[in-house]
Amino acid sequence: MKIKKFDVVELKNKNKAVILEIYKRKRYYAEIVNDKGETINKKEIISKEIDKIIYRKEIEK
Repeated sequence: MKIKKFDVVELKNKNKAVILEIYKRKRYYAEIVNDKGETINKKEIISKEIDKIIYRKEIEK
């Protein structure tokens, strides 16, 4: 699965995350958010923690 900057993903622990930066080897810096929309923290996650992509930012033409 190809993940891009500013995608919203669901993690395997059912929290959601916004991808802020993309690092090498399928590592991402993300803002982790709970189901109420409150920011838990910002940390580095790996692709194995990601369950699915919820929202992908559309490119304006």
